[in-house]
Amino acid sequence: MQILVLQHERSTPAGLFDDWARDRGHTLARLEVPELGAWPDPRGADAVLTLGSDCSVHASHEGWIAEEIAFLREAHDADVPILGICFGGQALSKALGGEVSRAPRVELGWQAMPTVDAALIPPGPWFRWHEDVFTVPPAARELVRVGDMPLAFAARRSVGLQFHPEVGAELVAEWIEGGRRQLAELAIDPDALGEQMARAARGARERAYDLFDRVAHHWSRATPDT
Repeated sequence: MQILVLQHERSTPAGLFDDWARDRGHTLARLEVPELGAWPDPRGADAVLTLGSDCSVHASHEGWIAEEIAFLREAHDADVPILGICFGGQALSKALGGEVSRAPRVELGWQAMPTVDAALIPPGPWFRWHEDVFTVPPAARELVRVGDMPLAFAARRSVGLQFHPEVGAELVAEWIEGGRRQLAELAIDPDALGEQMARAARGARERAYDLFDRVAHHWSRATPDT
């Protein structure tokens, strides 16, 4: 497959998805979204991956956010399947008629999750670090919910996630180092957190490859559903 990757900052790369795509023989075309002058025709790709961001779909004012939402809506309407991760999942939700808002609290850590479709979304554990949350768009189906918070949905062949299957121990360590100010505001010891996260990340690559294989199978379905 030719997969178009929407990256928003250098600190939020495709991570394990890059490794999976290379090992599975897929080709990635990467767009640095904030630097785009013009958006491509989404029909030139077999699928789209949109990644995380420090920006907020509902609270940030960068012009590219609305442009990306419109691009994702166009891609979905053209039956180009999408995987949206964290910010990308929120942007996909918004593109399909859902809403994005501030979460009651910052969610941070690895967590096993109940799933209503284990054939598509295994229970993990998966890594979460987010301050916002999406709603399940109209005509989409909810795949994962923890408490009152939806964490995954599918709309035809597109999938939105409010967690990070693309991260392993190294990327989590980089995020902790870069997020020391926020962690201090949350009264979280970054060094203790780093040790905890390194232990919890064991098996992340295998779980990520399994999830991406399942999503790719879902993308390839001849008759997309909700």
